Amino acid sequence: MDFARPDVLLALATDLAAEPGLAGRLPASPDHRAWLRLDTRTGTAAWLIAWPPGAGTAWHDHGGAAGAMVALAGTLTERSIEAPARHPAGEPLPLPGGTGRVRALAAERGRAFTGRHIHEVANEGSVTAYSVHVYAPDLALMRHYVAVGETLRLIGSETDRDW
Repeated sequence: MDFARPDVLLALATDLAAEPGLAGRLPASPDHRAWLRLDTRTGTAAWLIAWPPGAGTAWHDHGGAAGAMVALAGTLTERSIEAPARHPAGEPLPLPGGTGRVRALAAERGRAFTGRHIHEVANEGSVTAYSVHVYAPDLALMRHYVAVGETLRLIGSETDRDW
């Protein structure tokens, strides 16, 4: 099975999200995101994430890994762009409208993305949201960005040793 294909990752995330009682395995904090690594196939990484109201991420990528995410409960808002092919890491990226593409991801909905995907995700709702995220290859690097007008600028990175 080719786990580098986003559609395959979305199918895996959907299967993991269908586990009865999965959200109950991760108690939600009222103040910040919580996450739990899930058992999955070799060459992939999977996480269950709890998002209390107002919680979110800053702009980031997944170090070239393809991925998928599926909402279990609540609604998440994703703002995203695709970096152009062969875009040099560290070079500013265009951020159309200062937000990129905006999508709502409601419960039981999912989406897949390539290794050029850059996004921020937030729970802008009033109830805790839960989601499953799957990456291939295994998530080893994340780069962080800041929006400056209609541009994203690289501000740092972290590796799996930092988690």
